[in-house]
Amino acid sequence: MRRLLPTLALLLLIALPLRAQSLEDEVRVADTARVLSTLRGDADRLGRLLSDSLTYGHADGRVQTKEVFLAAVRTNRIKYEAYDYQETKITKVTDDVAIMTGHAQLKASMGKEYVAFALRFLAVWRREAGVWRLFAYQSAKLSDPVIVAAGK
Repeated sequence: MRRLLPTLALLLLIALPLRAQSLEDEVRVADTARVLSTLRGDADRLGRLLSDSLTYGHADGRVQTKEVFLAAVRTNRIKYEAYDYQETKITKVTDDVAIMTGHAQLKASMGKEYVAFALRFLAVWRREAGVWRLFAYQSAKLSDPVIVAAGK
């Protein structure tokens, strides 16, 4: 028994996180998993990160349910190639709801059509049965910057 106690104590220390993650860290981890799953076209893993009640609004105005969005990812109708954050902010609403806002650069293809643009987004994350899931998403394409000569 004397030898067993140090082993149990060591296992307990390994099992406990060194520091508790903040709500913001938890949401960021979930969002990173969502983005990577989307880029890899892993609809099965992505499905576990999306709320069954998902409303997904694209920058072109299309709005999809979870099922429709996953079908598009699964069949490669939409192939996401890059989703690079320029800035993000996570705001706690309640212990189980957080809003993520930011600016990103997106590259995707739909068949033979290729798109690359900057966007602003708003993502609502909700903790469901202890798991952070994307509940709502809306993005808006940013127009290309207009270059104006100095002094005009």
